[in-house]
Amino acid sequence: MSLALGVYRAATGLLEPLAPSLLRARARRGKEDLSRLPERLGRPVLARPEGRLVWLHGASVGEGLSLLPLVEAMAERDPALTLLVTSGTTTSADLLARRLPERAIHQFVPVDGPRSAAGFLAHWRPDLAVFVESELWPN
Repeated sequence: MSLALGVYRAATGLLEPLAPSLLRARARRGKEDLSRLPERLGRPVLARPEGRLVWLHGASVGEGLSLLPLVEAMAERDPALTLLVTSGTTTSADLLARRLPERAIHQFVPVDGPRSAAGFLAHWRPDLAVFVESELWPN
């Protein structure tokens, strides 16, 4: 691990305990879904289905929309495949809830803290990840 990544991980680890308060404040402004804050903290409430799971991530509305043809094609090609689609905005979550195929799951992407990211990955255990965006968070 590089020094810069180590410093980043240490800093986000120290700041991560502030995430619940910050997310609740964002929820009061309509920027988070209060009922789904555990997802943002890497604590999914849905069970992971058995079998192979592909995680597809698009940060907001544009990226989420660009994933839809791929999600639909993957669902059609392999009916046993579980498709987990994450996004980070309430607008994209609402849109994806209406447009995703029935057996695709939407979750909010966790905040970029070591514990939140680790909790998300430990729960979902994706076999493949596809990211559609121009920014990637190190954790």
